[in-house]
Amino acid sequence: MDKGNRSLYKNIAFTFLFWGFAQGGNSQVLFPDTIDLESVTVSYNRNISGIRPGTKVKMIDSLIFIEKTNLNLSELLSENSPIFIKTYGRGATATASFRGTGASHTQVLWNGIKINSPMSGEVDFSLIPIYFVDEVSIHFGQASMSFGSGGLGGLINISSNPDWSKKLGAKLYQSIGNYETYSSAASIIYGNSTIKGQTRVFREISQNNFAYRNTAKIGKPLEIQENADYSKFGIMQDLYYRPSTKSILSAKLFVHQVDRGIPKLMSNFSNYETNRQENQNFNAIISWQTYSEKGTWRASSGISLIKLFYQLNKSSAEGNQLPVINSHSDAFSWYNKFGYEKNLISWLFFEIQAESNIHRVSSYEDVLSSGYNGEQHQMGLRTTLTANPFKRLSVSILAGDEVYNARVTPLITSLSAEYRFLKDNSLIVKGAVSRNFHQPSLNDLNWQPGGNKNLKPEDGTTWEAGMKYSISQDQNNIYFDLSIFSSEISNWILWLPHIKGYWEPINLNRVKARGAEVMLTCNLLIKKVRIKLMSNYNYTRSTIENAGGIFSSDAHGKQLPFIPVHSGGVAINTLWNNFHLVYSFSHFSERFTTTSNNPNSVRRLYPYYMSSAAFGKDFSAFGNTMGIQLRIDNILNESYQTILWRPMPGRNYSFLIRLEI
Repeated sequence: MDKGNRSLYKNIAFTFLFWGFAQGGNSQVLFPDTIDLESVTVSYNRNISGIRPGTKVKMIDSLIFIEKTNLNLSELLSENSPIFIKTYGRGATATASFRGTGASHTQVLWNGIKINSPMSGEVDFSLIPIYFVDEVSIHFGQASMSFGSGGLGGLINISSNPDWSKKLGAKLYQSIGNYETYSSAASIIYGNSTIKGQTRVFREISQNNFAYRNTAKIGKPLEIQENADYSKFGIMQDLYYRPSTKSILSAKLFVHQVDRGIPKLMSNFSNYETNRQENQNFNAIISWQTYSEKGTWRASSGISLIKLFYQLNKSSAEGNQLPVINSHSDAFSWYNKFGYEKNLISWLFFEIQAESNIHRVSSYEDVLSSGYNGEQHQMGLRTTLTANPFKRLSVSILAGDEVYNARVTPLITSLSAEYRFLKDNSLIVKGAVSRNFHQPSLNDLNWQPGGNKNLKPEDGTTWEAGMKYSISQDQNNIYFDLSIFSSEISNWILWLPHIKGYWEPINLNRVKARGAEVMLTCNLLIKKVRIKLMSNYNYTRSTIENAGGIFSSDAHGKQLPFIPVHSGGVAINTLWNNFHLVYSFSHFSERFTTTSNNPNSVRRLYPYYMSSAAFGKDFSAFGNTMGIQLRIDNILNESYQTILWRPMPGRNYSFLIRLEI
């Protein structure tokens, strides 16, 4: 599709979106009275598909989605999870990593399809708007192995779900914020108890021209961010067919496009260069599942297409634009998965999964006439046995094998268990040990110049242990989770500058990541005020233990670049009489950008404290539900960076209106 047609389609969709906002005030759809019921918790020891006893999985609370509706997934994860988000700036690329690993060690699923780029192995979370997300679960460490190999740090599972209780409804959103930022979205749900559909559309534009202190220059002058504007557009379509209560067929489509400028570094004093990047992503999946006394069957097939365009131009002394880089990359992935699960006997649960995936990449740079074509075929087979031999004990064993381009990998294995000390299951002790692998990406193997065909897969051995404690009384409850972990990863892949002037990936002999995670959640009801407090603290040491002679000895035992040793946060959500007030605070300790960890280096990233707040109210308007919200980010006006010489904005505001029909 040429750029003219893409622009036409975007403008048509955008016109219909705002037409919907204009008509929303005239709608007179009446809803029946609402009856509030007390919440009920039902416990059952049956294994939930994808969640094994003894492993750690965190669900993002649905209340958080309401307050952060007009943000993207990277901002939600940064404020409400132990995951470290490394962002190149507001609206720019944002990647996720946790437990001391890299961004490519974080696997990401969207409705069952893996959306990690086969080029870099990473996911840009700034491209995923919260408007398009219904559920997010975080699978730490070896909990990710239920979905395949590669997640040495863990896995993030993103889902969109149908609302079978509603036949017809719509939600409209409009947000306005600093730096000429405008965000609009709409969703409509339709159908009946057999066929259900949901369509969502999203558009955001921003000049992103915030002021910042340039700490790379003498005197730290106040400057305005330039060439940082961006435009985002996306469509999501879900269709569900439920011929009976025991089977469902679904088809889901997610398309988005982003065009953004890449500002120069704070340390770049040149005024004669322009960077532009355009991302086009297409994800689609068809899935089927059926339930019976003989077991549960699941099958899915999905494709992922990624197009990436990048241009770097510099101006000559005469003012002529000279192309320096003009690259275009295309990636195609086809995923096929089949699964079956069944309770063999009352205390023994069995699950098996088979998959076959294909990845193809074509990446070229026109100015230097360089690039590559790469292809990867992957097949895998995994089986899991989960047993409850005693009432309070659960044990799970996972084993699997994979084939990459006709090469069989060693067996991936995981053993996990948990023991419920008290009859009410309020105190649980858990532990797990595993061996996992992560394959080099196609860029790692083939990039020109610098790709290394001799790279070995990363081989990780991990153990973890912890405890969970919960207490409930009436409508108040407290949940506490403590985990400690340690991973030794052989053949860690690291890109380093080559003596010939380009970068090249190499294998480090051994890297060790270890640490502790503490999470505390409290739900309190004080008269008519509902208060939810969520807090977490993380200690992470990730060090080079054996570089195989690549680094000098003073780099051994030092923290890996960009990984904070200390991080944590607190979020307080208060609800009263349709009002909500939310405050969140997060902290990240200093991060180094070199393996020497020199505390006096100007290239280190200073620790920072980030806080935000949102205040809103829901009320009835024209027979419909309407909500308004004011959000303040970076309340303390902190000057900080998560990538060296990439500034982040100071205190800023946004205002959101929501209409539900």
